[in-house]
Amino acid sequence: MTNRFNLSAVACSVALVIAGCGGSSDDDTPVAPPPQTNPNVPTISPAVQSAAQKLATDATIQAIVAEWKTPTDTQARFNQHMELVRIASPSREEYNRALEIKRRMVQEWGFLPSEIKTRDDGTLAGSDVQLVDGLPVYNICAEIKGTYSSSPGAQSYRGQYPKVLVEGHIDTVNPEKLTYLYEPVKLQPIAQPIVETPAQLAAIADELAFDGTGRVVQDANYIKARQYYANAEAAMAGGAVRIYVPGYGDAMGNVSGVLNIAKAMKKYNVKPVYDMWFCGTAGEEGKGNLAGMKQLYGYDQNLGTGTNPLNFVTNFGIDGGSGTINFIGSYRFEMKYTAPTAPGPNTPNAVEAAAASIAKIADIKTPWDTDKTALKTTYTVGVASCEDPVAGSNVVPSCTIQVDMRSPRIAPLNEIRARIEPLFQAGVTEENARFSVADNSAQAVQLQLTWFGDRPPHERTDLSDVSIQAAWQSAETVGVDQLKEVSTAASSLNDNVPAAIGVPTINLNIGTSATGGGGHAFWEWGIPGESAKEVLRMQRVMSAALIASGFTAADGTVVAPAAPAIGKRTAEVK
Repeated sequence: MTNRFNLSAVACSVALVIAGCGGSSDDDTPVAPPPQTNPNVPTISPAVQSAAQKLATDATIQAIVAEWKTPTDTQARFNQHMELVRIASPSREEYNRALEIKRRMVQEWGFLPSEIKTRDDGTLAGSDVQLVDGLPVYNICAEIKGTYSSSPGAQSYRGQYPKVLVEGHIDTVNPEKLTYLYEPVKLQPIAQPIVETPAQLAAIADELAFDGTGRVVQDANYIKARQYYANAEAAMAGGAVRIYVPGYGDAMGNVSGVLNIAKAMKKYNVKPVYDMWFCGTAGEEGKGNLAGMKQLYGYDQNLGTGTNPLNFVTNFGIDGGSGTINFIGSYRFEMKYTAPTAPGPNTPNAVEAAAASIAKIADIKTPWDTDKTALKTTYTVGVASCEDPVAGSNVVPSCTIQVDMRSPRIAPLNEIRARIEPLFQAGVTEENARFSVADNSAQAVQLQLTWFGDRPPHERTDLSDVSIQAAWQSAETVGVDQLKEVSTAASSLNDNVPAAIGVPTINLNIGTSATGGGGHAFWEWGIPGESAKEVLRMQRVMSAALIASGFTAADGTVVAPAAPAIGKRTAEVK
């Protein structure tokens, strides 16, 4: 049993400045000024514009989109979402969900076993990172082979030809550990209050039913759940039901969309130029430490460098972003304070040592505390927990604190880490010194780092790289999720890894909910949104990825890749 208490947190944001310029004529004739130049609107090359238009009118792409619009495919997408999201998939224990996706890829969607690039034991051939934090990485990746490798003068990085990655994460925050195979998918009328406890959720009688093969049963509850609404107001007016299941939106609604694109491209034999990988990635949530992306990109968290051994040239993260291009970095420490191995009647204790460290950390100020024009770099002593005392005594065996520090830039992130990291031991030393006990003696409290998290930051300087151009132009051509400008706000996502090593990456959305809530909570829920928008979003992502990779059109013409053939990296393969 563990006692928990929460400590205060500091919010983080990124400042945004937008500038414009104008001009005038040399004579006195009044003329309209030229339009302002917005630095946050990407410059789209004619080649990217042409590729997007070619895809929009391509007969094969049109056939894919037409199938997606059918009632049969709409229903199949809902079913797939429900059948996959119910598989319990804690971060670092995603193997059951990964295995079911693999089974469908090979047995139902036409992929050859050789086109599944990840192994059940977590191994990824070609990568130089196989374990993260000492644990296997349960990615599931399928490849659609391009034509590039057989073309004259094809370039490769140590035998790896260029690849475009489309991915979304398959892990969830809940449950924290794998103690059961399936989540119940509970259904509750939207007019009723949202549940507040696991007991209230368990008490809901209505839920989706599944047969022995894992397929959803199309009964009366199914009919109530599979209703689509434009927004929250329409859902309320229409008497919608909430669908409660962890991962409904974050991120299985998006991963299922990624899989639908892969499935369609395989069925219709779409031929990219560069290889395209479609992945359900592991370890994005909780203590996952971006394990899936660190394996894919050969990221060494001890060195803070990535070798990109598989030669990915562009990355499209599909985790629900609205065009996210900047990524907040973080360091996370979990420190354990352990009671003396030989405690006496009046000796140091773990509770006081942890409290001393917290007090010291609380005194740290960031530049923003004294200068509101400075970049907001934050830290949080988020959670502290202590074991119950040993039976028959007041000795607490151990306490653990979690510290999270964040910044959109590496320099201030490293600076705040350098100031805070020594304070863990300083709290221990202070507590031991109160009793004139040496730090390393049997009568002293001891300190141990039990887990370290690293999400590298990246702040974009080029707002017209291939990922941004392809995503922007695809949105314009398809007619969905169009923006007036690129947002420079930052988030913490899988994309942190490729962005930090220089690979162009952008985070987009496929999943479409009328409304929802409870992200990262046991009571996560959603209500299906407009199917037509989901189709447009799938088309947009497929188009963006094909622009980056190049493709052979239905009329036989080859559209060249917008991305270069050699991916970026910050270190060489070991």
